[in-house]
Amino acid sequence: MRPTVSFRECGTLAVSPEVSAGLAIRDLGPRVRFDNEEGAPRPVTASEAAVTWTGDRWRMRTELLPCGPQSIELRSRLCCQSAGVLNHVELLTGDAHLCEAEPGQVRVLTLSRYGGDVVAAVQPSPVCTAAAGEPNQAAPAPVPATLTSENVMVVYDRGGRRALLIGFLSSERWQGRVSLDVSAGNDGRLQVGFDGGDVHVEAGEQLALETVMLAWGSDPWRLLEQYADRVKERHGVTCPDLPPVSWCSWYPYRLGVSAERLLAEARIAARRLKPLGLGIIEADLGWERQHLPHVFEPNRRFARGLRWLSEELGRLGFALGVWKAPFTISALDSLTQEHPDWVIQGEDGRPVSVWTWFWEPHGDVYVLDLTHPGAQAWLRENCEALHRAGVRYFKADFIGMAADHRAKRRHDPRIVAGGGAEAARIGARLIRDALPDALALNCGGPQMPGTGAWPLLYVCNDTGNTGLQSWEFARTNFRAAACHLWQNGRWGIIQTSCLCVGLPGTLEEARVRATAAFLSGGQVDISDTLTTLPEDRWAVLEATLPPLGKSATPIDLFEPVFHRQAADYEALCKGLPTAYKEREHPPGSVWHLRLDHDGDAWDLVAVFAFDQVSGRERPELSNFTVPLARLGLDPAASYWAYEFWSGQFLGVVPGGRANPDRYAHPGDWQDLVTPGPAGTLSLTFSGPAVKLLALRRPRPHPWVLGTSFHQSCGMELADVRWDPAACALSGVLCRPPGQSGHVALAVPDGWRVVSAEAEGCRAGVAPTAAGGTRLSVVTAGERTGWRLRFSRDVEP
Repeated sequence: MRPTVSFRECGTLAVSPEVSAGLAIRDLGPRVRFDNEEGAPRPVTASEAAVTWTGDRWRMRTELLPCGPQSIELRSRLCCQSAGVLNHVELLTGDAHLCEAEPGQVRVLTLSRYGGDVVAAVQPSPVCTAAAGEPNQAAPAPVPATLTSENVMVVYDRGGRRALLIGFLSSERWQGRVSLDVSAGNDGRLQVGFDGGDVHVEAGEQLALETVMLAWGSDPWRLLEQYADRVKERHGVTCPDLPPVSWCSWYPYRLGVSAERLLAEARIAARRLKPLGLGIIEADLGWERQHLPHVFEPNRRFARGLRWLSEELGRLGFALGVWKAPFTISALDSLTQEHPDWVIQGEDGRPVSVWTWFWEPHGDVYVLDLTHPGAQAWLRENCEALHRAGVRYFKADFIGMAADHRAKRRHDPRIVAGGGAEAARIGARLIRDALPDALALNCGGPQMPGTGAWPLLYVCNDTGNTGLQSWEFARTNFRAAACHLWQNGRWGIIQTSCLCVGLPGTLEEARVRATAAFLSGGQVDISDTLTTLPEDRWAVLEATLPPLGKSATPIDLFEPVFHRQAADYEALCKGLPTAYKEREHPPGSVWHLRLDHDGDAWDLVAVFAFDQVSGRERPELSNFTVPLARLGLDPAASYWAYEFWSGQFLGVVPGGRANPDRYAHPGDWQDLVTPGPAGTLSLTFSGPAVKLLALRRPRPHPWVLGTSFHQSCGMELADVRWDPAACALSGVLCRPPGQSGHVALAVPDGWRVVSAEAEGCRAGVAPTAAGGTRLSVVTAGERTGWRLRFSRDVEP
């Protein structure tokens, strides 16, 4: 039977089981609340492709338009029959319960501006967790019974391999949300709508509501990419050609930042990071008078002004960036006394406090009323002053405040503010117009492209300093980032918060953070004290630059990757049978990226283990059994594997030790690659840690595996060629002068190195594990040539 989405004679939307991913979705119709009153709507006219509903004071017409072989759009217009206040709109609401699917097999992807997760559709009772740390660094929240997602939700039935995407294609005025509540009894409700923002409408006025898309198929990630492409096409999104690389003062200095400190950081950055793409030095919170979030005048530590600072940075080859919370007004500033009408007020006519500022000098926080002409002029003039001072990067933080549900009593009630997106888009447009050639980073505002769209999107919580955040927080935060990767290059260039690799955290934590930042494919925002950064951390940082501009795919968000290894240390030592443990790893543990460059092609696979134990507990190994087919690889084929962070050639995978008589002992786990089911990549190691593998098809002659210079394991190389007549392998390493490291090579049996050189001089080579070879290189210029000659002991 052909999947269908159509209106029934009674006016409700019907979604066939083949479309609904294991859910029975029935009797979907609209609900509208005017002046806090909601009556029962009734259909007036209905066909398969259009329906008109009427309420006591409104009429809504919704049309279905095909936008692909397995997708449709719902476009709705609301006609208000009398003047009033629009409180809430549900474009679609109705029953939803599990039908053909097993309750434990249905997964749901939910998103928010800084969050993202994939969870079971049926949730147990929530368990509260404590919160700590700075804003956007709270402990993971319990999963609620009602799952709510901003802009888009995906429902996936693992058993039936069916996915349903429900997503808004616009959020010009209102912020679309999709909610699903499926209780343990398999009964529930689906809602697709938005807060009306208490917008005032006139009698007879027609409102074009936000457009919704329904798409279905077997691959939920592909549906997200197609959805993002549809949004990009609709809004004409343009992104920077390359992801920017910036340095941020927040984690090194916080409120102690100064112009002198910025310049000291910039001087070393000019020597070591500018050649790798760093172009922006940003003064985060701490440069402004009294450290107030909305103030645009510099404090005494920036006594020479921003113009002088931008010129000094320009001499070093950098643009100046600044942080501001432009929609967040501190009660401690005289602005609130001089212009109280510029901030959102309550029913008592006094400014509404939506938060207490976390940092010094603390105090109540109000919301700038972006519907007020005076407030708009204030914002425009201050941003224009930044532009005249040479600011070319603007980090707009806490801008979600403009949509706070308490921000509804505004100057112009015909503009949606609290609960919606329209006022925030006005502010974004003012900022973009005032800083026309500056890059602007959206921290907390509407992510959906449209009016006042932002070229850079902040997509997860703040990472925090190393060594001071729990690994559970890291797991949750990087999973949120993974859920947003499909947006990169489509809705903007994403940023997965600041990249910190320095102390006090461990080297392994630095690698975990750097791998996630690199494979996100987005902006890299460095936030370490470069003047004191240890050299082992410099190696991590430099290997992350320049960014690729291509995002990995988290292959286990919807279909799990399993732990399939026995790990009873004592029993293995004794030679006793061990319990076989099989469990799902948390979603977002395995990221994959296919790369091709200069005639070569390979696959990057990052495996994240976030397990953490106390000193009194015995560590538990993590095994990841990854089906090669999930990586788009031939499960019957073999591959050379190179682990980047250790620089180790792992030999051929699938693989692993094969002891006589199936003997097993703890020493088997000294090898990262362990035996697994046929057609799988099986890795076993102890976390918290990350393993970054490059997989290549074996060749009959020596070939490159990767290098120590760049996480891509190959994009830093050019002109790699095998000369069969000379039995020589040569290439060019494209890195700045003065870097030292190695090129890793696979050398098949029967081949041996005769000579090696770099830039015409003799170079050192050393044998490595699994029959590999390492060529030591110190870069002499931007392009360092290298060449190895081989001989073969046995001809084929």
